[in-house]
Amino acid sequence: MQDMSEASFHQAVDRVQDLIEHALDDGDLDLEMEHIDGSLVLVLAEGQRLAIGRQPASRELWLATPERTLHFNFDAERGWLHDSGEGTLGEVLATVLEDLSGEELELDIDADSL
Repeated sequence: MQDMSEASFHQAVDRVQDLIEHALDDGDLDLEMEHIDGSLVLVLAEGQRLAIGRQPASRELWLATPERTLHFNFDAERGWLHDSGEGTLGEVLATVLEDLSGEELELDIDADSL
């Protein structure tokens, strides 16, 4: 990941945050979204907050949940991948949102969408 320039890293994060925002806008999940200091913050109806933020020094994207913070690295062929092998950002984020909201969700934000 360190091979990626900082500008390319920011473009990749901006792109995936945009994809997340559009995918969630198209769904039925009751939540609010806002951009704060380079992070996309999701606030569910029950008040739980998630933040999808960037860590430029390590070229990582972080997903902060009420329980923990998950780290993702970018792979040009597969998209944003969890650093512990739990799946792609789309898969992990959908699972977290399903767990918090109780609603089934599919997010098409991975490699083919980038």
